[in-house]
Amino acid sequence: MLYRAALRSVITLVLVAAATLSCGKRPSSQNPDAAVDGDGNPLTPDAAPFVDAAPLTLSIAPLNPTLDVTGAVKTLPFTATVSGQPNATVVWTVDDVQVGVVNSAGLFRSEGWVAGKTKVTARYGTLTASTTVVVRVAIVENVGNLSAQQMTDLDGGGNVNAAFNWLYPYNNTVFPRGLESPTLQFGGGATQAMKVSARVGDFSYTGYFAGAAFARATLPQTIWKALTTSADGTAPVAVEATELTAAGVTGPVAQNWKVAPADLKGIIYYNTYRSALTNTGAVMRVKPGHNAEVMIGGCAVCHSVSANGKVIAAGVSWSTDNPVDSTTYNLAADGSVATRNSNSDGRLYSFGGLTPDGALMVTNGIPVNGSPVRGLGQTLLSQVVDTSSGAVVSAPTFTSQVDYALTPAFSPDGKRLAFSYGSNRRTLATMDVDLTMSPPNFGTLTNTVTATSGIVGWPSFLPDGKAVVYHAGDRFDTATYGGGASYAELRMVNTETMTINELKNLNGWDDAGMSYLPYGDAEENRRNYEPSVLPVPVGGYYWVMFTSRRTYGNTLAPGGSVAGSDNEWGSMVNGNEVPSTRKKIWVAAIDLNYAAATDPSHPAFYLAGQELDAGNMRAFAAMEPCRDQGATCESGSDCCTGFCRPTGTDGNGAPILQCVEQPDTCSMTDEACNVDADCCDVATGTTCINHRCAEPTPVE
Repeated sequence: MLYRAALRSVITLVLVAAATLSCGKRPSSQNPDAAVDGDGNPLTPDAAPFVDAAPLTLSIAPLNPTLDVTGAVKTLPFTATVSGQPNATVVWTVDDVQVGVVNSAGLFRSEGWVAGKTKVTARYGTLTASTTVVVRVAIVENVGNLSAQQMTDLDGGGNVNAAFNWLYPYNNTVFPRGLESPTLQFGGGATQAMKVSARVGDFSYTGYFAGAAFARATLPQTIWKALTTSADGTAPVAVEATELTAAGVTGPVAQNWKVAPADLKGIIYYNTYRSALTNTGAVMRVKPGHNAEVMIGGCAVCHSVSANGKVIAAGVSWSTDNPVDSTTYNLAADGSVATRNSNSDGRLYSFGGLTPDGALMVTNGIPVNGSPVRGLGQTLLSQVVDTSSGAVVSAPTFTSQVDYALTPAFSPDGKRLAFSYGSNRRTLATMDVDLTMSPPNFGTLTNTVTATSGIVGWPSFLPDGKAVVYHAGDRFDTATYGGGASYAELRMVNTETMTINELKNLNGWDDAGMSYLPYGDAEENRRNYEPSVLPVPVGGYYWVMFTSRRTYGNTLAPGGSVAGSDNEWGSMVNGNEVPSTRKKIWVAAIDLNYAAATDPSHPAFYLAGQELDAGNMRAFAAMEPCRDQGATCESGSDCCTGFCRPTGTDGNGAPILQCVEQPDTCSMTDEACNVDADCCDVATGTTCINHRCAEPTPVE
């Protein structure tokens, strides 16, 4: 859904349209601008006393009401009077349809879940009258059918179990909207019952849950959606949990989260090994809020995805040194996948860097002494190739400077390229690129990062093209063959100032440099790899997807509920390598104003929907293939035209959004732009990032 600030801009346009319609030609008895007598009856032109007529006035009632709801639909009627007389021809609107909607008769309707404030406006000709409705939500649920005594005990709190503490999520995590409700997980063993409360603004929830062998609770999906929609991104969400065991009550233990006021966009593509869905490796895709599905079955590995989500490249059927073949695929808006080009050289498309539209690729170089990227052998010079044919594209400004570019990646706007370079792979290099020229023109190679040990690789640009998140570690892979340890963390370099940020919060360290991960440094830290950044900002943040071998609560952990998850590195079984189930995809937020922050990153969250029993890695965050004009949409980033606007309303008065041609107005959040001035809310900090209007990071 569109997040709140964007919706206010959308509904403003509805108001303008309504005003335009109200001033159109129609019979004088329906024309609110016509002169009327004291009873509101229209006067004929000859009889109308234009000089002496009193000005019309418009008022509405009730004023500034508060509506208390508990998870069920509740309505509130509004009335309008024109010069003291009831009038049923006014046009009613609200500025935030997530809080509530109003129909043509002035009946305000809350679905009973979302808290907040919305302005109700009546318009009569050129007259308007507005008031603010406050919707307060207070929901109490006995989800686990607990007894009255159990609930009373939990309400009283206690401190009998010192091991009862938060394992997942982490304190101060930033969540986007549109996700599956996270499983809250705690230390301390089995429980008989639990109580969880969550509060933000005018929203409050208390749930009582049945106990289990592992201390866990999952908020109902309707509650999670209501909670995240009610949060405006500024105030923290306060969460508390209390447990009841045979020994007594412990808690509450508390955390704070923040919610970015927008749904996470795009689709996340990743490799999986030993998938239960295919019994082998595969390229999977997961849309936030949904379960993963197989996109390319069989042993399809070493993949890359274009930023616009229309082309994917992968190696196919790996042998002892390389994939046997390599293939590019076209991805359609309906989710279908079709072969674009198949090549008998398995090295060609493996781990290459696709241009934003997927038309070209800079191939991953394989040095003479063998590739440090596991799974590839036999020398291959980096070059530019056409992904529809596999043909080499002449690019002398690139090949004259670069021999082996490892793990190359383009910026989302296609104007920059980054890759690991040098004989020891300790240099991260960048180049300016002009893909509009024929042949493509590459600028002078710049050594942007030089490490003193290990390697740097897997670069991914932020959407503004001015910073790169990368993997700094022992090696390019996340473990050695057969299950040996391999350590890495994510870093970010500002390519304008060459300043390196350690992204401590993302990596599991607090501001004092101490591990905040629940099982400690020796078990969890320095196990983060292979970043990929969503090509557009969402809700005031950039979003980084990455591989991690950290624990996941009491599910994937020492003594966790998934067998074998105490081993984070994998193992050899009967001569076959078995990956660890701890290898998973995680997501973290980075502030848009990263240059001014000591640490712009935030604690990460587990990507729900991925397979729990498989080893997953190398996530690529890409946009969904865009939708054509007339298709339904949630924001401008969904549309090939770049614009998503209301084209009507449903029966409850909520807008119906569709992809449209560029309107003759400023661009709203997520809509297309070229410069900051194209955006509607530039005065409040909205900027144009990668040709999309993006709101600033929310602040308290």
